[in-house]
Amino acid sequence: MNPTILTYMIDQDKHVDEATVVAVSDEHGRTAVFLDKTIFYPQGGGQAWDTGTITAQSGCFSVEEVRFADGIVHHFGTFTQGTFAAGDVVRCAVDPDRRFLNSRLHSAGHLLDEAVKNLGFGWTPTKGIHYPDNAAVEYAGSLEDAEAVKAKLQAEIDRLIANGCAVCATLVDAADLPRCADFVPDNLPVGKPVRVVKMGREKGTPCGGTHVKDIAEIGLLTLRYVKAKKGNIKVAYALKESGGAA
Repeated sequence: MNPTILTYMIDQDKHVDEATVVAVSDEHGRTAVFLDKTIFYPQGGGQAWDTGTITAQSGCFSVEEVRFADGIVHHFGTFTQGTFAAGDVVRCAVDPDRRFLNSRLHSAGHLLDEAVKNLGFGWTPTKGIHYPDNAAVEYAGSLEDAEAVKAKLQAEIDRLIANGCAVCATLVDAADLPRCADFVPDNLPVGKPVRVVKMGREKGTPCGGTHVKDIAEIGLLTLRYVKAKKGNIKVAYALKESGGAA
């Protein structure tokens, strides 16, 4: 099976698209649909998967989970009507509300990185978790007065969101990362294009997730806590349920 073309990385604003069925199979009791290309985001990089529907004249498939392995996207779910055969042209539709929330959460993590840089803390991001009930970024660095740091971060985040700024996601050659990214992680995903996300800076961050068009769309971002954890600094945050400017 050829690698799945990751349309969501090329055009993350596309919520509806056509694709061709490559195969339908049973994987440990779960039905999996494989397509030549997909707009569905598979879980990874600390971001939850997309849900939605895949439909054709022959059937309708509810996408309940999306995973990526060895260059292939697995769309897991249930046929609510009929079935598909290899070669069928299908209509893919991503749940826009879930996508927008996940994009806001992911962009919020990057915005937190920007606030850390602006304040000159000298922290290096090591892990991002961008789930609705458990959003945080972990850093390598030193922490003395957690409450004072939290207050400074919150003020800078509020300022950045109030001012707004375009979020740009650009595919790049892996060899160009040192030139266009602030840092190059050791664990770049295998089998995926390389993309850099920028928030008003000349350099950005390697990232394969989905993002908002402008940081103002993140809305109200509240820091829950800042604390040292197992030698790292963990900054946890939450978003107001609806998007838009705070």
